[in-house]
Amino acid sequence: MNIPAKRKRWLVRIAVGVVVLGLLAVLVPDCDELPESKPASAASAPAAQTGGDCSAFHYGGPLLGVAEPPLAPPPYAVRWTYKAQTPDGERAGIDAAAAVVGDTVYVADDKTTLHAIDLSTGKGKWKFSTQAGFATTPLVMGGNLYLGDMDGVFHAIGGDGKELWKFDTEAPIHASANTDGKYIYVGNDGAKIMCLDPAGNKPPVWSADAGDRVNSAPAVGNGMTFVSGCDAHLHGISLKDGSEKFAFDLGALTGGSPALLPDRLITGTDGGRVVCVSIDGTKQLWAYEDAEDPSMFYASPAVAEGVAVIGCRDRQIYAFDVNTGKILWKLKTRGDVDSSPVISGGRVYVGSKDKKLYVLDLKSGRSLWEFTASRSITATPAIARGVLIIGDSGGNVYCLEPQK
Repeated sequence: MNIPAKRKRWLVRIAVGVVVLGLLAVLVPDCDELPESKPASAASAPAAQTGGDCSAFHYGGPLLGVAEPPLAPPPYAVRWTYKAQTPDGERAGIDAAAAVVGDTVYVADDKTTLHAIDLSTGKGKWKFSTQAGFATTPLVMGGNLYLGDMDGVFHAIGGDGKELWKFDTEAPIHASANTDGKYIYVGNDGAKIMCLDPAGNKPPVWSADAGDRVNSAPAVGNGMTFVSGCDAHLHGISLKDGSEKFAFDLGALTGGSPALLPDRLITGTDGGRVVCVSIDGTKQLWAYEDAEDPSMFYASPAVAEGVAVIGCRDRQIYAFDVNTGKILWKLKTRGDVDSSPVISGGRVYVGSKDKKLYVLDLKSGRSLWEFTASRSITATPAIARGVLIIGDSGGNVYCLEPQK
């Protein structure tokens, strides 16, 4: 892939390490192996958040990965770099996107620690530690934070870093939590999808079964939550009582979350496939198969302006027409693309294991700018409050701001 803006490379030769994701592949547990459409509206559902914060993975709700208001166009400069460390001083990587709410960045590392960082200065505010690492993005709701750890414990943490309550789900949690504004929805490696009360009342409001491990955040909307994972099915589950409304066979396991549009869902799978399913789960509207290199689409798609963008482990970034599944463009990188894209202001922001954060034109795929981190990038960018937060597998969290 051609990378412009070499004159900006001095901005990215910044030192040492933080927090992103070493290999999301390593974080995903082993899964059992896998295997005529009517036209739809090109208009996508609005982003779940429009107030300038990023309080959940891919902005929560339908998980469209759209940041509003838009980030100013490149070039960008580094405002600060934060180095993630455990309370014992051990460096740690980051396996998920940050949440940004108000004046604070919240990011969890793969060792033991959730970090609260001042958005303006990059100075640490507090740390919350557990016995296990984290692979998820914190959900910020009502001033509190909610996330699961690799021991399977789901934590509620106050804005001061003190634990409010915890719940043992009895299996590791690789899936970020989502919300409908009232309850919290999360899956675990024990093939459970749970509805939790943010007040900490136990047991769960309801619990539903998936066929295998749940690796990704559930999409929420239309009175349902939509979940996929290692059982190679997309499940539609009622928010009211946890009853399953459908289980659509995707043909291969999934590592990412589905994107929920008004009339359809789009998700990537193993075997080089991207699948579009009707919102009622009754039919496949279109599917893309990469016959030459059936690598896994591990990332979650971002959708805006009739375009769905997703990265693949064949080292490419793909853009599809939401209606037809036609490839609009694809771009080659030098590393697997496990980072889920974020769309803002007609631009795509996505990381790669080649250490690059790419900024691309949404409609053409043209490269607009790049940032080079110290290590590989597998985490998803978080755009909020006029800046972009991204971590790398070496333990660095970067805050990028538009150059003045």
